[in-house]
Parts: sequence; C-alpha cells; structure tokens
Amino acid sequence: MKKTIKFALFAALLAMAGNLSAQTMINGGFKITLLQTNKQDVDAYGGYYAGLTQNVILSRHVGVAPGIYFNHISGEKESTVAGATLHSELNENAIAIPVPINVMMHITDVSFFYIFAGPEFNIGISSKGESWLGDSETHVTYDLYEEGVPGELGRYNISWLGGVGGKFDFLNVNLGVSGNIFNRLYDSDDTQKAISVFLGIGLAF
Repeated sequence: MKKTIKFALFAALLAMAGNLSAQTMINGGFKITLLQTNKQDVDAYGGYYAGLTQNVILSRHVGVAPGIYFNHISGEKESTVAGATLHSELNENAIAIPVPINVMMHITDVSFFYIFAGPEFNIGISSKGESWLGDSETHVTYDLYEEGVPGELGRYNISWLGGVGGKFDFLNVNLGVSGNIFNRLYDSDDTQKAISVFLGIGLAF
C-alpha cells in the first residue's frame, strides 16, 4: 500500500512538472463527510479542501487530471453513556492525490463542461479527537493514527471519486462525491466508511 501511494504521488508530480502545456488549476471548496461505522452509525462533519490540479489534455474530449490537495474535516457529536452526555470532537487532516479522467464537452475553445471519475490516494496526517462527559472540565485527547488507541485509523487508503464540472475561461467549478475503498479502521473487525460530497471553485491558468 505504501509503495502504491508513493508511486501515485511521484506520477502525479511528474505529470504536473513535465506537461507545461497542460492546464493548471488552483481549486478549493467545501465538503460534507459522512463517517459510517459498522454500516449503521452515521456522523456528519463539515470541512474544506484546497490544492492544485494539472489537467493533461490527451485529446480534444479526454484528459487526465492528477492533483494534490489538503483536506480537513471537523465536527462534534453527542451520545449517551450511563445516563450522561458524552461529547466527542474530531479534527482530521489528510493529503489527497486524485487522478481522475475527464471527459469534456466544449462550448468554445477555452470553455467546456466535463464529467470526471477515477481513483484518489489518501494519506492521513492527523486525526485528533477530544471527549468529555457532560459539563466536566476533564477532557480526554487522542490521535487516532497513534498505534494501539481504540478506533485506530489506517494512515493510507484509496478512494473512488466522480462528479461534474465546468471550466468557463479562467473559472473552474465542480461538484462531486468520493468514498474510501478500504476500511478506515486499522486491523479491526469493525468497519468505517467515509463518504464525502464536495463543491469547489478555482482558477485555471
């Protein structure tokens, strides 16, 4: 898995550096992520992403768009434990390396609609949590990427992604969805999926 992630990162950076005639896009936006544990418990978190894409044109209607992005999600949930309210807060940061294929429908020479789909390689940076009971001032903090903690996450994963977008001269907008292919939890009989819906806007050069 680590070798696959490193190879994908190298390929993405090579494409971005070696195809100077390709279209460079700086993108960012908002996302809503649903974490589903054991196919039943679903928690919603807000977030954002920002990064760089290099749209390498293979033909007039087809391109491949490797990129590298910083992703952040955060939020708080509540549950009841022995009659008391348990508060849990999550702040998670990761690097995403999407490599989607674009199919373009041109309006003019510089503007087009497109659909995109492909893999996204994920590298976790930190997933810090904080929990406390009721109004207690005693808070327990933890990082879910640390070895041996309850609910430990795997740092590496692969996601699928797809969506639609439009490039209008220098402006790029898109709407899409992504979801991890492998279990987010590390060495566990439990399962956790992350489904994200994202809306982005950016500049094309």
